[in-house]
Amino acid sequence: MKEQNIDVLIMQATEGMFPQYVRWFAERRTGQPCVIMFDRNHNLSIMSHGPLGNKVHTYGMEFANSICEPQVSGASYGKYAMSNHAINIIKKEGYKKIGLLGMNILPAAFYINLTQSLPNNEVVDASDMIDKLIAVKSEEELDMLDGALKVHEAVGNAIPSMVYAGRLEREFAADVCRLAIVLGADEYLSNIMICSQRIPGPMHQYHYLNNVIKEGDTLNVLFEVPDKTGYYADFHHYWGVGTPAPESVKAMEVSAEAHEYMASLCKPGVVASDVFKAMNEWKQSRGMEPERRMLGHGQGYGLTERPYFDANDPMVLQENMYIALHPASQSGEASVAVARNYIITKDGAKKVSTYPMPLGVI
Repeated sequence: MKEQNIDVLIMQATEGMFPQYVRWFAERRTGQPCVIMFDRNHNLSIMSHGPLGNKVHTYGMEFANSICEPQVSGASYGKYAMSNHAINIIKKEGYKKIGLLGMNILPAAFYINLTQSLPNNEVVDASDMIDKLIAVKSEEELDMLDGALKVHEAVGNAIPSMVYAGRLEREFAADVCRLAIVLGADEYLSNIMICSQRIPGPMHQYHYLNNVIKEGDTLNVLFEVPDKTGYYADFHHYWGVGTPAPESVKAMEVSAEAHEYMASLCKPGVVASDVFKAMNEWKQSRGMEPERRMLGHGQGYGLTERPYFDANDPMVLQENMYIALHPASQSGEASVAVARNYIITKDGAKKVSTYPMPLGVI
C-alpha cells in the first residue's frame, strides 16, 4: 500500500461462500452486507447489519470504527447507507487514494456513491495486489487447510455406508449434510451437490434431488464446505451402485491420467491460464471435448479463489498455493470431474488428498 501510495482498502462481503477479502483481513463471516476498511497504519473499520447506533459484535477483534447499519441486500432504498459511513471515515481520516477489493462483487451503488461524493479522491482496483498475498498460504494456513481436507475425506469414507438402491437422493444428501455439521463444518453447506444416473453427467443442488437411487446407477457427489476454521477443501467423487456402467469405469481411469498430467504442469512460474490451454490440448489429443469453464482453482477462506485454471487468469503460480484440480474427463457419453486438493511445490503440484481415485463400488 505504501509503495502504491494507497491510504485505505475497502472490501465487502454479502454471503458466506466467497468472503475471502473480509475474512482474510477481519476474521469475519457474514450472510448480510459487511464492509471492511483497512488503512496503511493497520487500522480496521467495520460496518455491518445490526441495530442503528450499536457497535458490531467483533468477537475479540480490535476495530477503530465499529458501526451497525440495518441494511440488507434486498432493501434497495438503503443502497447508500454503508457507503455513507465509509465516506465519513475517509473524510475524517483524510484518506486520498482508495483501493477497492473485489470490484466484481462490490455493489454498484457503493461505487457510484463513493466516487460521486469524493470527486477529488483517486479510486483504484487493488484486487490483484491482495489476491497475490491471499493465494500463497502460510504454514499455519496449510495446517488449517489440512484439517478441512480431513473433514472432507471422513465424509467421503462414510458415503458408501449411507447409499443403497431405493433410497431418495434427498435423504442421502441430508445425511451428508448432518455428518458434515457433526464433524465441525461451518454453516455454509450449500455446495453439496448430488446426482444418481446410469451414465454420469451434471450434479444437482437440493431443490432437484428428488430421484430414487437405482441399482446400476453411478453416484456423483460434490462435497465442498468450510470447516470450523473457515477454510475450504474439495471432494468430488463417483461410485457405482452395484455393477457400474463400463463408460463410468473408463472415465474415472481417464480422470486419473488427467490429474497426473495437470499436476505436473502446475509449477512455480507457470501462468494459470497456460495450464488451462495445455490441458485442453491434452484433452483434445485424446478425443475429448475442450473445457469451456475451468479446470480447477485456489482455495482458502473462499470456496474458490485465485489462481483460476481458466482461459483468462494471468496469475503466476507460486510455491505454497493450495489448489483444487477437477479436470473434466470423458469416455463415451460418461463425463466425470473428480476433484482433489494439491499444494504447489517447486517440482509441481503435490497431491494432499488421499481418497482412492478409481470408481468406488457400493
